[in-house]
Amino acid sequence: METKYGLEDISQATISRMATYLRCLTYLEQQGTSILSSRELASLTGASAEQVRQDLSVFGRFGKRGTGYDVVGLKTEVEAIFGRGVEQWKCCIVGVGSLGTALIESRMVQKWGFKYVAAFDTDPHKIGTRVERIPVYSLDELKTVVRRERVAIGVIAVPASSARTAARILCEAGIRGILNFAPQSIKVSEKIPVLSVDLSQEFLKLSFYIQRAEQRARDEQAQIDTASHSE
Repeated sequence: METKYGLEDISQATISRMATYLRCLTYLEQQGTSILSSRELASLTGASAEQVRQDLSVFGRFGKRGTGYDVVGLKTEVEAIFGRGVEQWKCCIVGVGSLGTALIESRMVQKWGFKYVAAFDTDPHKIGTRVERIPVYSLDELKTVVRRERVAIGVIAVPASSARTAARILCEAGIRGILNFAPQSIKVSEKIPVLSVDLSQEFLKLSFYIQRAEQRARDEQAQIDTASHSE
């Protein structure tokens, strides 16, 4: 499969939707669905049918016009885009507080080929322990362990004041990508991709969508009331 555009031309929004498509395709495969149209995939993901076709066209040609997509085949192709089946992603996490522990204990990422192999902290009471069989090392050992285990992804789950230090050490260790959960922006080499997940922003966005939905419902009810009174 050849991509239509260079990787640098693909937007984060497209990648986000492709991940959503993969989740839906995985579910449909489990349900025994064999053929899927772009319209059906769109209805499951909240995108438009045209957007689905456009997103998939970025990465090549899938399916045939009028016959839809083969669910298993399309799922396999989309998995390959994310490296699943090609590479098992070794991960480490810096910060074994409540959030870090929850991330390690969550088994959601394992089915996609991501595996925690090490955790790091500065708390002497945590160093030498294990979380879900994952050893917790001193932060001073990070470079040695990351290089020895060939860790690809570093997850940052430390307070904001420590995020940039953690990122610097991960980069010096040769990490290939960073997922940042700390409420602090970090800057690293352009060669190392960084994705930041700010939970507070997600709550703020959710509150906006709730208010918008409730306002829409009030507007619709007002229209109904106005129409009933005019009759």
